[in-house]
Amino acid sequence: MKKLQLALLVFVMVFIVAVSGCTSTTSNTSDSSSSQNTSSSNASVSNDVSVVINYSGSWACDVSGPFGYRSLSGTGNQTTNMGAVTESVTAAARKTNDGTKTLTVTIKKRR
Repeated sequence: MKKLQLALLVFVMVFIVAVSGCTSTTSNTSDSSSSQNTSSSNASVSNDVSVVINYSGSWACDVSGPFGYRSLSGTGNQTTNMGAVTESVTAAARKTNDGTKTLTVTIKKRR
């Protein structure tokens, strides 16, 4: 039951951030032990939206928006470019292992 409550809380928080437009974040990249897998294009459009997952274990994330529904999964930190989006985007992430570290999902919009 706690996992469901946590997933719901993450979903609601991400939805609020996406709707409010407060989608920029800062991160500490001085940790050389973390790896980052990036799925994005070199050509950036000013309305490009990315979903950023920070978690050292395995995870899954459901993303929806004007582009439809996308299911993402992976292990470790990952940034996925969803393309040019001018409407709301929602994302709900969950751990798919028994890890105890914090999983964060962030929706970022390049302005």
